[in-house]
Amino acid sequence: MNKKVVLLLISLLWITLAVGLVKSKEFLLKNGKSVLLETLPADPRDLLRGDYVILNYKINTLDLNLVRSEKSSYNPGEKVFVRLEPRGRYWGAVAVQTKQDFQKQGDPAVYIKGRVKYYSHFKENSKMTVDYGIGSYFVPEGEGKEIERNIGRTKSAVDVEVVVGDSGLAVIKDVVVNRRSIK
Repeated sequence: MNKKVVLLLISLLWITLAVGLVKSKEFLLKNGKSVLLETLPADPRDLLRGDYVILNYKINTLDLNLVRSEKSSYNPGEKVFVRLEPRGRYWGAVAVQTKQDFQKQGDPAVYIKGRVKYYSHFKENSKMTVDYGIGSYFVPEGEGKEIERNIGRTKSAVDVEVVVGDSGLAVIKDVVVNRRSIK
């Protein structure tokens, strides 16, 4: 085969993959369920990548004495689905399991997919840290410091609107600082 044809086919493959990734995120944003998550303090600056926010959510750390769990222990890297339910203004974790339950009609819950980063069990206390793939968000130049000052300072200073699809995949839709969107 001609070198030009091979190069063209490889280029088309990469373009198709990139367009597919963008389209899948757009589909999720249009068809998923929107939830508002509470943030905790984090550091938003990386000298190599510019301004971005490391978002730490209240749902990242699960106290298994307060959240229903189907298992008594979890392994790092294990895939889990965390059931979120409305808890006032924000959504909170109420259960964790290894298999996804599909939402039933009229059920307000959402199942967000994540991976166990850390699990600890000491006496009667079990805690788990979960990564949902929504921990960083790039912001316009100069916005990172404002967000850093506001995260964790006061209730509702920084809110994150996340869209969760039927598969449990989550995408950040918006980050709001002091009721102002930073899109």
